[in-house]
Amino acid sequence: MIPGKVRNYIKNNFKEGRVACLTGAGISAESGIPTFRGKGGLWERYDPQIYANAPGLISILRTHPEELVNFIVDFYSILLKAHPNLAHRALAVLEKENILSSTITQNIDGLHQQAESQNVIELHGNAFRIRCIQCSQLVVLEKDKLREMIESFKINKNSYIKILKVLSRYFPRCAICGSRYRIDIVLFGEILPADELSRAYKHLNNCDVLLLIGSSLIVYPAAGLPLYAKERGAKIIEINNEPSSLSDLCDYIITGRASEVLPEILGVLGYA
Repeated sequence: MIPGKVRNYIKNNFKEGRVACLTGAGISAESGIPTFRGKGGLWERYDPQIYANAPGLISILRTHPEELVNFIVDFYSILLKAHPNLAHRALAVLEKENILSSTITQNIDGLHQQAESQNVIELHGNAFRIRCIQCSQLVVLEKDKLREMIESFKINKNSYIKILKVLSRYFPRCAICGSRYRIDIVLFGEILPADELSRAYKHLNNCDVLLLIGSSLIVYPAAGLPLYAKERGAKIIEINNEPSSLSDLCDYIITGRASEVLPEILGVLGYA
């Protein structure tokens, strides 16, 4: 599947700690998580102008609480069923073998960590965490607790007051500063976490190769990261089922499923 020219490049240039990667929704689609904008994605059923920004979510909670519950249930039902695929696991192996310095991801599903990648930079947050809106203290939302929360929402879906009580139970006040927790996801109109973005730039400054995996590269500022790496001399390898908005920028393109291409890269490097 990997063209001979690209195989040779990989074999000769994937050096210790000099490879970084940027992953998008495509890598998790193979784990059963539809891309938000693609066919079957959540934005086909739920208007992102309402459900992907804070004012819209607050409005729908007040006016149609049952519709907000339906969205939350659909959203988490998909994530809770998903498991890392061979692409996630291959990246974890590359990291363990000190080839891959970091995995920069636009995804919020936590699948890279589940596959045992350690150095994961989450540009858009994580759906399995809550964050204090004032001091940014983080708390992990365990899957069992999430399932319990979903059931509580279902039971109380037609009552605005009861849904508020459920929210206050699972998104409590911070013990450090007293402010309220919220889901640790970057919504439309919000800025990316500065510390994560800074870490991403640091790794791109030091990489010789950047893998672009499963991203359409249309959402900024994440889509600007390959340009940043390219300007600093990195070679760009795109792994995708279809061209992205930055395919013309890439030095090498591998067309195919990430779950097939990345294990093949392990084979080229002798780690299969």
